[in-house]
Order: sequence, then structure tokens, then C-alpha cells
Amino acid sequence: MADLVPLRAQLADILAAQSTATGVAGAVIGVAVGGDQFSLAHGTANLNTGQEFTTDTGWLLGSVTKLLTTTALLRLVDAGAVDLDAPVRQYLPEFALADTDAAEVITVRMLLNHTNGIDADDLMPAAVRGRDATRSYVAELPDFGCLFEPGTGLHYSNPGFVLAARIIEERTGLPYERAIQTELFDPCGMRDATAVQTQAFLRPTAIGARACDEAGSLRATSLFSLPESAAGAGATPIVTVADMLTFGRMHLAGGLAPTGRRVLSDELAAAMLTPTFDLGLPSAPPIGLGWWLDPLAGTTAAWHGGGSPGGASSFCIVPEHDAVVVTFVSGPNVLLNDTLHTTVIEYLTGHQVDVPFAGVPADTDPAIAGEYAAFHVDKSISVLDGNLLVRTAVPFYDEELESVLDAYGMPRASSVTYVPVAPGLFRPEGADPRTTTGFYGRLGLLADLPSVPGRPRGIHTGLRFVPRIS
Repeated sequence: MADLVPLRAQLADILAAQSTATGVAGAVIGVAVGGDQFSLAHGTANLNTGQEFTTDTGWLLGSVTKLLTTTALLRLVDAGAVDLDAPVRQYLPEFALADTDAAEVITVRMLLNHTNGIDADDLMPAAVRGRDATRSYVAELPDFGCLFEPGTGLHYSNPGFVLAARIIEERTGLPYERAIQTELFDPCGMRDATAVQTQAFLRPTAIGARACDEAGSLRATSLFSLPESAAGAGATPIVTVADMLTFGRMHLAGGLAPTGRRVLSDELAAAMLTPTFDLGLPSAPPIGLGWWLDPLAGTTAAWHGGGSPGGASSFCIVPEHDAVVVTFVSGPNVLLNDTLHTTVIEYLTGHQVDVPFAGVPADTDPAIAGEYAAFHVDKSISVLDGNLLVRTAVPFYDEELESVLDAYGMPRASSVTYVPVAPGLFRPEGADPRTTTGFYGRLGLLADLPSVPGRPRGIHTGLRFVPRIS
């Protein structure tokens, strides 16, 4: 078993070098390898109060919640209450899309592996809270279509996991916040985890931080969490390091919790780690059920990341080394998560995490120039001297969504130049190629995807597919 003392010291040095000047208000990491574990915290958890970030401080998990939702839903599969390959409408007759044919064929499995294609990425209804919040989200989906025929592509799917949460609600008779407690937190032994936002008042809880006008300074976010309607996709759950190490150990043990209680069958725990779809892109790893399966340093790390207002989580298990790593960073320095994770993975494997592309890039295909669009995003691509100039605009949808996303910090427009690094693959100009070695860094690559039956030509970046429209 690896000696974790030098690793702990290495990680402590990385954290000690962080400050508001590096885009970090506070951060925490937990590492478990075999029967050994440790955690470290740094900085401030709440810039409003000066509260210290400690190893038992809770934080918003963000989209890492999708692993929780997947596990809870698969417990219902184990119980015979849900069939992964049944149409979603078998459990949610009210589920509808503007593309009626797609709504008929989307299966439960397609919700959990992001292949449903539902074009509603940023949808965040905020008007309804409590028991009917998830239902209110599903009620808006008839206004949205699909980016490709279900099962033919990969597009990061917040609506897919809201639908998964709604199935959990229907099959358990409980609202999501209670169902995730009874179906996962309690049986797994995640003692401090909660999906009830008001619990943040009763325990130390981190608040996200954002950049401000004064150089080297940060300010607390004005938005604590995203709307409750997206709870199952990652809006509301709050966890601690201990909770996530427990959850990760359960998955490494084939569904058996550290308490000895079986949470998930061996078969379904293994199915979560088995590739179900692969675009073959460095920027989009194979997907299992819930888990993204990243090849790193000669091993495979099962990973998920998650954003919250002013913060970002990263969580992985490395089955070959019986390891769990979880991090949270308050502040805009999302890539600190990658630095911490890759430091652990390189220590365990004895290999460097390499840049995920090699060779001499081919000439840029001029046919990539054009207009691309999906819900709440328009992209215009020009080819200049072999590079791509990508202009992105976020069109107005409604005041409710704009208010949420403004508070979240989503820019309304941007312009980025990309340089070719491999045939059909581009990275942002000026970015250190080493930043693409980690989980989050790879998502910044942009790929040119040709059309295939059921899926039009488009680009793929940030795990999202944006089809060409002209």
C-alpha cells in the first residue's frame, strides 16, 4: 500500500501557495487509498464572515450529484422497480418534448449516460420550490427538442438527470430531497450529506467566491445555489469530505458501504464503470452510467465534476489503486481541482499525466466555418490562418433564467481563438498545453464532429454538442 505521508505534504504545499490572488478563497481535499485516508483544508469558507475552511466544512456538490442520482436510481433497478432500457414515459407519462418521436424512444439508460440529446442545457426554472420543484422542470420540457436522435450522440444533460430524479420521486413517493436521503445517504453512511438547503444554517457551509474589480481580490457570490428544480442534476446537495470518501469507498467495494451495508449490487456497481458510449475524443471521455471514464497516467479514473455559484467540485475513484479523491475550490481557479487530482494520480501510478493529443496537427478544414446553435448558445466560427475564431453569444430566453445565470456568473458573450493540435481538435490559443492534462482542462478542447446517421455535423466542447445550422 502506498505511503501517503509524502503525498500529504506535497498537497499541503500546493494548498499553502493558494490565495485570492491565485483565484482561491478556500479549498479542501480528501484522499483515501485502501484503508488509509486524510483530508486537508485551506483558506476561507465564507468571505462574508471570515469563516475558516476546515475539513468538516460542507459545500455544494454541484453536478457530482449526478453520481448520487445515478446510484439512487440504480437501487430502484436492483429492487425491480425500474428497468434501465424501458422508455422514460413508462414511468413518467407526462414527459414530452417538442420532438415527439424522441420523447417516445428515450430510455432511462439514456438519461444516465448523456445520450438522450435533449436540447435544454441551461434550463433552470426557479419559480417553484419544495415538493413540486422537479415536476415544474419536467413541465417545461415540451417546449424543447433534441440535438440528435437519442442514442447517436453525447451531450451533457442536466434535463436527463432531472428526469432521473423525477423517476426516483415517482417510484419512492418522496420528494427528491427525502428520497436521496433514504435511498442513498442513510444506507451509505453519508452522515452529514443533505439536499435540504436550510441545513446550511445549522452547520459550517462554504459560500462560493467570484472575481471582483480589485485585482487579486475576490467577493462572495450573491447566489448560494441554483434552483431546486434542478436538484437531481446538482443544484442543492451539500456534502463534506467524509461523505464523499464514504461514497467513493462504497463504489470501490462493488456497492458495499464501509458500514457493511449493501447499497448497490456488484453487477450494477460494475455497470456504472463500464463504457456505454464513446465519441473517441480527448475532450469527451467514454461514459459509463454516471461516471466519466478518463484514461490518465496509464490507468482509468472514474470522474465527475460539478459547478456551483462561485465554486467547483471534482471527484474520482481510481479502481486499479483502490483510491478516492475529492476536492472543492471556492473561487474562479477551477483548475486547482485538476492540479490536486493529478498530483494524487501521478503519485499512485508513478507516471506523469500526459497531454491527451500528440503528433502534427492536420490543416484546418475550412468547412468548419459557419454558424452553430443550441438552446441558449449561438456560436459563429471563422477560420483565420488555420486557427478558429469562435464568437459565442447567449441569447435572451426569459427574465427568470437570465436572472439566475447572471447571478451564477455566466458571460453573455465571448470571443476565443483556438489553434489546431490534432486533426479536427483545437485548444485555446495561449493556454499552456499542460492545462489540458486534467479532468477540467480537457473539457476546454474543441472538436469538429462530422455528421453520422441521426446526428448532424457540429462541434463538441465542454462535453456539449452544438450542431451546425448554416
